[in-house]
Amino acid sequence: MKSILKYILFFWFAFILNLFSYSQTYNWQAKVESVENAGYYKMFLNSDVTSHLHHAFPDIRLYDDKNNEIQYILSQNKTIYDKGKRTELKILKNKYRKFKHFTEVIVENTGNIEISNLIFKVVNTNNPVFIKIMGSSDTQKWYILKNNYPTVPDITNADTTEIKVMNLPRSDFKYIKILFHDYDEQNIEVIKVYYHDLADIRAEYTQLPKPEIIQKDTLDKSIVTVEFKEAQFIDMFTFGIQGPEFYLRKVQMMKDDTGIVATPGEEFYDQMKKDFWLGSLKSNRINLADYKAKKVVFIIDNKDNQPLKVFKVNAYQLKNYMITYLLPDTKYHLLYGSKNANFPSYDLPYFKDTIPKILPETYIYNIKRKANAGTEINTIWNFPVQYLWFSIGILAIILIVISILLLKRTVKKNKNQE
Repeated sequence: MKSILKYILFFWFAFILNLFSYSQTYNWQAKVESVENAGYYKMFLNSDVTSHLHHAFPDIRLYDDKNNEIQYILSQNKTIYDKGKRTELKILKNKYRKFKHFTEVIVENTGNIEISNLIFKVVNTNNPVFIKIMGSSDTQKWYILKNNYPTVPDITNADTTEIKVMNLPRSDFKYIKILFHDYDEQNIEVIKVYYHDLADIRAEYTQLPKPEIIQKDTLDKSIVTVEFKEAQFIDMFTFGIQGPEFYLRKVQMMKDDTGIVATPGEEFYDQMKKDFWLGSLKSNRINLADYKAKKVVFIIDNKDNQPLKVFKVNAYQLKNYMITYLLPDTKYHLLYGSKNANFPSYDLPYFKDTIPKILPETYIYNIKRKANAGTEINTIWNFPVQYLWFSIGILAIILIVISILLLKRTVKKNKNQE
């Protein structure tokens, strides 16, 4: 009986070890140009870097020549003009799930207003907060807007503080779910949820490598396929159109690849089909956010009109920068592109307001794939946490049964000896 117990425990711990074992091996590397003076610098992350990252860029690290990890802040080159109008969202659910270690909040966007930011009034905390934000039209199908995204509360001595997320993909979901993952068993107590009405956003873009364009016309539709050599994060498409003097056509946009399903019933927001219009009096562009794709299909509804000719499609990405403190006579390098890397938790975001607005720039060069790329160890079993708890419960029952049997056997043996 004891040998059976040993075997069960051995295989169980082997199972757990494999379940949680993973490697943060990075597949790509690049060098950073040396600087002459100590101070804060910004580094432009071009598409050769960002194309190998995951949503919101959790899988990039900066190291010095002694292999010390250097903290940084990620930034996009855009200016937001705030109307100063703050609108409160109705909280439908606000519950702390102790055993799952997160606070779940669901708010209602009653007017289906396009929202690109959220502000949370919370009981004061100085702990970093990792949040997951999802949107839904029916509370059944959820689309991920931010996944395990690191935020820091505003530093204050008041009883309450605010957590701000100002770079959400613009969406008009009726319901928004937010999961606040606790830190050191200290839950986040959410009091109110707001969004800001933003008057204007001015952004700087960089053009992505030109894609291949294939157009196929049917009786009433034109199917335009746009394909890049590798998946890109796309923040804007612009279209060159040949057609009649006046036209107005509805277009459905969908991804043909690069799908990432996080958990059953959830997809990233860029998996959602989008509709927009092409017109002779329009700018003929569509703005996106955190939209990663290699192949995109545009279906133009021509109805009874002659097909439009799409002769040009340009794709653009917001300029992304890494901001960090660099020293002269020190060599730095980047490692990036990992399936399993999580967002780092640094002190620097707490002090971002102390960093000068205008920064000198240094550059990334010698971008190449690492020799041992693609050797990450993935777990054999990949299933939701509730299944793990279920299996732990089964093990506990088995151990209790074995313990009872051993106890009975011991008692019986003692009686026989008497």
